[in-house]
Amino acid sequence: MKSPLFLQGGLAAALHKKIASQKPSSVFIFADRRALPSTGLTADATWLPSETKKTAAQVEALQRQMVRAGVDRQSLLVAVGGGLTTDIGGFAAATFQRGIPWISVPTTLLGMADAAIGGKTAINLPEGKNLVGAFHFPIATLADIRTLRTLPEREWSSGLGEVLKSGLLGATGVLKTLATAPKSSLRRSGKTTFQLAQQSARYKCKIVRQDPTEQGERKLLNLGHTFGHALETAAGPKKLRHGEAVGLGILCALRCSVEHGLADPTWAQEIRRILQRLGLPTQFPGTFPSKARLQSLLLRDKKTRQGRLNLILPVKPGLCLQVEGVQAKEVVGILADEVK
Repeated sequence: MKSPLFLQGGLAAALHKKIASQKPSSVFIFADRRALPSTGLTADATWLPSETKKTAAQVEALQRQMVRAGVDRQSLLVAVGGGLTTDIGGFAAATFQRGIPWISVPTTLLGMADAAIGGKTAINLPEGKNLVGAFHFPIATLADIRTLRTLPEREWSSGLGEVLKSGLLGATGVLKTLATAPKSSLRRSGKTTFQLAQQSARYKCKIVRQDPTEQGERKLLNLGHTFGHALETAAGPKKLRHGEAVGLGILCALRCSVEHGLADPTWAQEIRRILQRLGLPTQFPGTFPSKARLQSLLLRDKKTRQGRLNLILPVKPGLCLQVEGVQAKEVVGILADEVK
């Protein structure tokens, strides 16, 4: 798997050069219509992404457009947008005529730092996030930091949640930057966000190369996600974005680590302060779900085995442990105590 190519302008030219090197029979560009103006590209199909539309019906609609456009097995799909768009586009490429090549062009901080990297593609079911998917690695990922210029505030927050996760896992320099860089530089298309996205992406690529299909070490990248996905589903996408939910999930994982004597409570409080500094929520928005509802959502996690959870628990910067066989009922109270 190749590391993403990070750019500071010139996206259209770089993409055309990469496409020319592949010599596809045709190219089909699928894009978030809101992101398209910042890229200098034109698209064959556009959509307005939302978690509620990240479905099999959306993939079918896209693939029918691909058929009508004459896409074949030697064609190339390009997905332009945030994590929702690259998930949909990548999954469509993975399943169209049993798989065609694709290029990922993330235009959000979350996509550049995490979601568009690593070959995971997926759609949601009403019962939970990303429950249907495939590993289908893009032949290239092009990330132009200038496309972040029009990113809405909550999309910055969502991206910073995933960047924080990378820092906790061991992405070089990320935690220090998040704790000390001027706040304004963390929400601006510039040198600081370029470095944060690049450092996070490089760390993820290193892990994925060692474990491409998540049989071992790659599971660490799920830090914050078991708790976060449950909270995200309970709240709904309008109240809690993915990266915001990951931030809450990290707090819950830290609380588990502290209660089991794995992490220093002072360090856990430091991470909470960083979340607050980043403008990320530290409390669940709205009415907190019942313990029965939370337990049900936790057990839908893809990493669940025989009704027990596999958790990633932070110990200190750069060190997290995989803890297997945890009963959901043992941790639902921790969620309530930490983020209610």
